[in-house]
Amino acid sequence: MIQTYVDASDVNARLETLGLKEARLADIVKRGYVAFISCTPNHPPLFPGFSAWATMVCGLREYLLPEWERSDENNYSLVINPARNVAIAVATGDDATGRRDAIPTTKSSKGPSTVGAVVSNQMQLELPYVFPPVTAPARPANPDEQRMTWILLVHRAQGEVRCELSLPTSMGADGRVDGWRERIILSAIPTDPEVVEITPPQPSLPDINVDVKRRV
Repeated sequence: MIQTYVDASDVNARLETLGLKEARLADIVKRGYVAFISCTPNHPPLFPGFSAWATMVCGLREYLLPEWERSDENNYSLVINPARNVAIAVATGDDATGRRDAIPTTKSSKGPSTVGAVVSNQMQLELPYVFPPVTAPARPANPDEQRMTWILLVHRAQGEVRCELSLPTSMGADGRVDGWRERIILSAIPTDPEVVEITPPQPSLPDINVDVKRRV
């Protein structure tokens, strides 16, 4: 049974329990879109998508650090909350992303680290292993680990970017994440250049004390 949050009040309430705000997540997705469209035909074909993903990972970390923690174990880029029971990854989704009437999958197949995260989610939720055998996890799932890994799923569509923060629980034989326990559907972001406004991250600067001495 998938729990889907669509209404703004429900979305904001669920995000608040995770220590997140929709407006900040929207800014992160906008930054990724700007990185994508800033590429030119002279860039390698795979670079625009990679640039968008990397920019969103960076934005997520700039939003949540230093309270949250950065992790790149096994090259699986995450941000982890202070209690270490919530982690967030970023991935591109298919056309069903951000739509309440369809079930999304990741756009591409995922590797062992994602498999390990999904297995860990299943263990925490006490679900059966419902997906076909895929590449072995990068590390064995730890039954004592309480961390649940969410995915900020993003899809660039005609005239808008759709996104959701969702909790994955299964993968298909093709290695794509295709099942979810919760879906927090965020508002679609129009891609009209006159509408896309990005709020820059506020830098975390130390307090600076300046000693002022009177001239003799």
